[in-house]
Amino acid sequence: MILVMDRGDEDVKLITSLLQKSGFHVVQTDNKAEIVSLCRTKGDPVQLVIVKTATPGIHMSELLDDVQAADPRIRILLISDQNEKEPIRHWSVTGNVRAHLSRPFRRAQFLGSVLEAAKEPLVRTA
Repeated sequence: MILVMDRGDEDVKLITSLLQKSGFHVVQTDNKAEIVSLCRTKGDPVQLVIVKTATPGIHMSELLDDVQAADPRIRILLISDQNEKEPIRHWSVTGNVRAHLSRPFRRAQFLGSVLEAAKEPLVRTA
């Protein structure tokens, strides 16, 4: 499962649609507590969390720490705006941030970043 943090942003809706069309099981949420709860779920485990660094009301360091505490195997793809002043490299020290993508980006770049973040298949095949 891929979790996508959604606060009503049109870009996030496009990202979710692209992932679903590419065959991924995607769950959208706008709630940090729900992300952490889903990260602890064993039935359909979360493999990747995609979140924009400038998501209103979210303290990124806290979210990353909580996801890692829930399951250190979960990978994270951060998406930032090209004009963001704050570099994200200090978040990479948590170990589960596997990729960073700066907007604007092309669909192929995004899917490549998802696969890079995975470093292993996100979907099991028979």
